[in-house]
Amino acid sequence: MLDPGENELTLQFSKTTQSLALDSPRIVLVSLALAGLSFLGWLLWFGFGSVTVYEVSRSARLEVGSAPREVSSLLAGRLTQTRIVIGQTVRAGDVLIELDSRPQQLRLAEAEARLPLYPARIASLRKEIAYLGRMMGDERQSTLASLRAAQARLQGAGAASRFARDSAARLDRDAATGGSARVDAIRAAADARRAESERDVSAADVARLGVDANLRADEMRVQVEKLSRDLIAAQAEAAATRDLVAQLRLEVASRQIRAPVGGVVGEMRALGSGAYVAPGQKLATIIPQGDLLIVAEFDPTTALGRIRPGQSARFRLEGYPWVQFGTIEASAVRVAGEIRDGSLRAEFRIRRDSTHGLVLRHGLPGRLEVRVETVSPARLLLRSAGRIAEGRTRPGPDSPAS
Repeated sequence: MLDPGENELTLQFSKTTQSLALDSPRIVLVSLALAGLSFLGWLLWFGFGSVTVYEVSRSARLEVGSAPREVSSLLAGRLTQTRIVIGQTVRAGDVLIELDSRPQQLRLAEAEARLPLYPARIASLRKEIAYLGRMMGDERQSTLASLRAAQARLQGAGAASRFARDSAARLDRDAATGGSARVDAIRAAADARRAESERDVSAADVARLGVDANLRADEMRVQVEKLSRDLIAAQAEAAATRDLVAQLRLEVASRQIRAPVGGVVGEMRALGSGAYVAPGQKLATIIPQGDLLIVAEFDPTTALGRIRPGQSARFRLEGYPWVQFGTIEASAVRVAGEIRDGSLRAEFRIRRDSTHGLVLRHGLPGRLEVRVETVSPARLLLRSAGRIAEGRTRPGPDSPAS
């Protein structure tokens, strides 16, 4: 009778014999063929497959298309009123802050009260000049008429004087021959002298009329010149007052600090009524309204020349887990051509249908990954090995120069 241990060994040996009998070279060959095909497929993928390479930003954030604008005062003054709060939506030109402008407003009111008086004054001076011009014309006509009358009288007096002189000479000859009385000759001589005197008086009247006419004409010309000077002075004073009004209005407007652009108030300086505002002091910041862009900075040693406009990218917001909220798709629109502060700047436009309902705001930070190229795994492995080898063989700052 067999021992139980020997029975167990016999049973195991028989099972092994049966297993060996069931084994076939065909199964082994099939397994080896499947393993070889898998390895060949992996080699083909490794050599000819494609892997997307991403360039990851150093930093990235959401910004509006236009840069935020600062609100500051060009003048110094006391603050009288402020009309802004953080988060308020404003339009370009809205009055945000007012500085004290009472002295300018008083001067402006005085100048504006004087301004309507100048047109009437200027019109009155022009009328006076026109009246004097017509008076000068009438005076000239009157003087010419008086001169013609005086000259006619002078001609009559001259003719009478010649007749009296001829008569006196004839009577004097007749009296010498006894043809007439001596007293008649004397009377005729007296009449001749009287006629000559009247002729001289007429001649003096003609001269006086000419002098008086010239004197009156000069007086009228002086009056016209004076009125012309007054007219020019009134016109200049009116122009100066208009310039003063424009200047005072500009000064008053310059003490009303307005929004340079439309947008949302991002920040503001806490100032109360009566606070002193210095020239150029920053009072608030307005974030312009518009499409948001992703502004990212990259390492120039790996990104320069590889990031180009049109490339696609994905943006992951900090504070919003991408497993839950996903990533935001974007495309490059502008890439800087120069390095500034050791970084390469690039701007990306957001695809509107990829925001996943998130409320995007200016200033949200995140990380941007740009699809720069597609290469095979073999080339990517060789490139990484080359960089590692280059980093190991590059001499450090403390190594001696060769």
